[in-house]
Amino acid sequence: MSKLTIHILLTIVAALLLLPGLGLVPLFDWDELNFAESAREMALTNNWWYVQMGFEPFWEKPPLAIIFQALAVNIFGDHSWVYRLPNAVAGIVTVNFVYHVGEYLGRRMLGIFWAITLLCTFATFIYWKSAIIDPVFNLLIVLSLWNWYKISRAEIHGERSHIYYLLSGLFIALATLTKGQAALIIFLAIIGWITLYRGRWHDLLTGKFFLFLLPIFILVGGWVFKVYQLLGSSFFVSFFSYQQELIRGQFEWHTQPWFYHIVVLLILCFPSSAIAVKYLTKKGEEDYILESWHFLMRSMFWIVLLIFSIVSTKIIHYSSLCWWPITYFAAYHCYLVYTNRAVTTSGQKLWLILSGFILCIVLWAGPIALNWVDWRHSRWFSSLDSYAIAILESGPWSTITLLPGLILFIGIVFIVKMIFQTGKKEFMEGNLLLITLLVAIASYTLLLPSAANTLQNPLSLYIKKLNHKQILIENQGFKTYAIYYHGKFTPRNFTGSWFTSSAMVRDKIKGHPYPKQEARKVWIRDGEPSEPSYLITKNTYKPDLYFLHQFKQTDSFIGYRVWKRK
Repeated sequence: MSKLTIHILLTIVAALLLLPGLGLVPLFDWDELNFAESAREMALTNNWWYVQMGFEPFWEKPPLAIIFQALAVNIFGDHSWVYRLPNAVAGIVTVNFVYHVGEYLGRRMLGIFWAITLLCTFATFIYWKSAIIDPVFNLLIVLSLWNWYKISRAEIHGERSHIYYLLSGLFIALATLTKGQAALIIFLAIIGWITLYRGRWHDLLTGKFFLFLLPIFILVGGWVFKVYQLLGSSFFVSFFSYQQELIRGQFEWHTQPWFYHIVVLLILCFPSSAIAVKYLTKKGEEDYILESWHFLMRSMFWIVLLIFSIVSTKIIHYSSLCWWPITYFAAYHCYLVYTNRAVTTSGQKLWLILSGFILCIVLWAGPIALNWVDWRHSRWFSSLDSYAIAILESGPWSTITLLPGLILFIGIVFIVKMIFQTGKKEFMEGNLLLITLLVAIASYTLLLPSAANTLQNPLSLYIKKLNHKQILIENQGFKTYAIYYHGKFTPRNFTGSWFTSSAMVRDKIKGHPYPKQEARKVWIRDGEPSEPSYLITKNTYKPDLYFLHQFKQTDSFIGYRVWKRK
């Protein structure tokens, strides 16, 4: 079968798995709604230089991933699935790229196994159907590292390495415009370690290195210069201050123990993490081509894991770049088993069973908690706040939400039976990957919509109702982007904000730090709007006397209170 035919088949399979059903799950608050609203505002205002929120400068992220989403909005309209389309496309590009890697390494079947493993790993499948920016960000970093790897191969193949320096710099520049300086930090840490370990200082100490720097200076430097012209230095001061807060872990719900990402990778990257674990420290591959590539993959895994274990703010997708080496080594093991050069060890089988059953518990936790557990008689019920109690009492989930965990449980039992079956030596990793793919599809279509509806639907529906009545809404005491996205605000709702001119923006922010993102607008609280306006708080919010002097409660719904100025 020709290389082109395999690329076409991989594209078709990936498209059939990743494109359908992108709108089944409501956009999650905070991250998905954050990026979706920023893209909506970008498409509405045609401001492509920097990200906005509430039609004011939003300094937390550079604009590239938001630009991709905004372009999709311009083409297909404002629908929830549109904001997830760039990631699905990135997934299709990724499976084709990893096949190309395998083919370049002289092992086409390894590339096919890697593509299949990426599609069938629980975490990667779910995240390619999300609206966060990490899948695109990770792809760009790996493309940069891949071209840097090809620099070392150029001399062996008698090629000129100039183009690889240029492409490596181009992709890391695009990654920097996607998520900021984290791209450069990760890339330089990995390349620095590889250079130190291999002693390949001539890759850095050469005039060709300026070809690597050239796209960074042009793209990143050009963007910085333009935004500085529009907004001045305050934008970048706020951006770097925010990055420092991320490192120090000053965000609610995001401070976790140092081993947080180890647990996340083991469970959510099932089954790849259990299969790959023995290769993350093993050395001595069958030839230099594979050994040098494996060293890059291992370096990527351990450096990314170390960086985000040190950083105090810990979110699931921060370590998602580790999914690339994990899925690669899982695919490599499958490739060795397929070519009769390896068997699945007892340790791998034990990790598979353990992580599989833990993932079962995670998948069953929500349905069981909301359907069959009487929380009022539990020991820790009294420690819950009124908002958490309202969520728990919001109503049961359909019993069909147990199906993803049930599929996985049956699959794990089947695997255990195979392990202990007399005379049965083969492990059938392909079957396990397909079972996991079914679990991921079932989780996305059955479990995640129920979770989103329980956690977000009451607030979303209420915002949409008020928006239909042309009522301006603000939030107080909690962070949400649902107010912006579901409120469908336009620049007319924010008199005096960005939608004026760049000169007025500079005058407005000159000498004044940006406000906290969670408390941008204060018009309602300051009594400025003349149109009807409401203020929404959680039911745990404790108003002071000054607040009660200005506002009276006018309504309530699951977990929230609605206030109106007296």
